[in-house]
Amino acid sequence: MEYKEDVKMGLDMFLYGANSKFDGESCTSEIKLEEVAYWRKHNAIHAWMVKNVQGGTDNCAMYYLSESTLKELLKVCNYVLANPTVDTAMSLLPTQDGFFFGGTDLTCEYELEYYLNGLKYTVSVIKGLLKDGKYEYYCYQSSW
Repeated sequence: MEYKEDVKMGLDMFLYGANSKFDGESCTSEIKLEEVAYWRKHNAIHAWMVKNVQGGTDNCAMYYLSESTLKELLKVCNYVLANPTVDTAMSLLPTQDGFFFGGTDLTCEYELEYYLNGLKYTVSVIKGLLKDGKYEYYCYQSSW
């Protein structure tokens, strides 16, 4: 069996910014998506999206996020970062098992560090998007 380095297995997560364009002359519209964030195996963020955005359905489809939803995720991430205990993390932003979804044992120092770095990245992205105000809509999609 040949190994290919470019083959990815695991949880990949994408946040897109979107703007719509309507052409009144031709009565056509288009939505342009731009990738604004990418996470790899940050299963706690994915679990939050499944619960709070996808209505519990984990199916790799694309889902709309409102600005208020992004603000709620920002609030939760900031709270866990300010109180970085395993109990706080698991009660507010728990990890999720899955096929190559990454680590879930936050008592392991390496996995806790990866988890917290994912939250820091998420906070940075959301703050930047809210400050910039460049997009009308946001969409989340995962793949594995």
